[in-house]
Amino acid sequence: MSKTIVISRIEAETQEIDPLTLLNIREGLTRDSLALMLGVTRDTIDKWAAQRRQPSRPIRRLAAEILARWQRDRITERKM
Repeated sequence: MSKTIVISRIEAETQEIDPLTLLNIREGLTRDSLALMLGVTRDTIDKWAAQRRQPSRPIRRLAAEILARWQRDRITERKM
C-alpha cells in the first residue's frame, strides 16, 4: 500500500523530508535505487535506517523535490 504526501511546488523548494520516507511511498523502490537517486551509497542509506547517521539538509531537500516530482507526474498521468 502506498502513502500519499502532498506538498506544493513552493513548499518543495524549502521543504525537507526524511529520504527514507520515499521507500514507504514508492512501491518497489529499493535502497539501492534510492541511493542512486540521491547520489549516496547504499551504506549511507543503511546507516540512516539504523539511525547511526542523519541525512544532511541538502539530501532532505532533494528527497522533498523528488517527492514533488512524483506527485506532478502522477497528476499529469491522471489528466491524460
